[in-house]
Amino acid sequence: MRVAGFFILLFGAALARADVLLLSENHSPALLALAEGVSSAIGKPVRQVHSEELVGEDDLVILAGDATAKSWRGKQKSVVVWTRREAIEANSSKIQSAIFSEPPVQRQLDLTRLLFPDARLALILSDEAPDWVSREIGLLQGDDFTVFARKPEDSLNRTLKEALAEHDVLLGTLDRGVYNPSTIKNILITAYRQNIPLVGPHQAYIRAGAIATTYSSLADTVKRLVEIIESDVLPPPGYNPYFSVTVNEQVARSLDIVLPEDISEITSRLR
Repeated sequence: MRVAGFFILLFGAALARADVLLLSENHSPALLALAEGVSSAIGKPVRQVHSEELVGEDDLVILAGDATAKSWRGKQKSVVVWTRREAIEANSSKIQSAIFSEPPVQRQLDLTRLLFPDARLALILSDEAPDWVSREIGLLQGDDFTVFARKPEDSLNRTLKEALAEHDVLLGTLDRGVYNPSTIKNILITAYRQNIPLVGPHQAYIRAGAIATTYSSLADTVKRLVEIIESDVLPPPGYNPYFSVTVNEQVARSLDIVLPEDISEITSRLR
């Protein structure tokens, strides 16, 4: 125990001395806001760099973006943010910690159950789904939902028609074989003609016409990132415990759906 305590103290002291860098391919207002938010919270500068060669041996590195996460080969303490989970898992042997950008499927299912407690839910899964999506769908519990597998020989319209039959809500996932820029309009039109809402797999789908989803804001990301940076031992990659629920009230009105007045209460019940 004494040895373990010594190394924890040693890591904490080293972290206090280390520079914190934000490594990314490009500049952006969002990255600048992230750096400034973390810097303000930890009380020391966060310097943005665009080359792994500029990272010192004792630095702690925030890696942002798919390309940066995939190409990272450093041995420094590192945390990945704003990166697809597939990119994180593709370089898992080099990545020590990460905040998944995607919401967990179970959280999305729980949200759907809170908003539509008596609904029959449908999910569509294709063979192009990321492994983590397939794994998480396989772990979902309950008898209020049905998973429809889209076979390669089947058209999306055929699978969608089958999924919408005798179901009340469509729960979207980050499966590009189903939900992508070229398919989302058709999915929404088909579903809404039957008065069936889509709970979106990501915040971007709210603008497209999904009725609700969970998401982590910049402030949520900063809060979790600071916790990780200041922890004695970097935690393994995982979901952000800080998030909110967002809804599309215009879609709700169009479908004659009454949403809870206090969406923050729904967020609290999901945590």
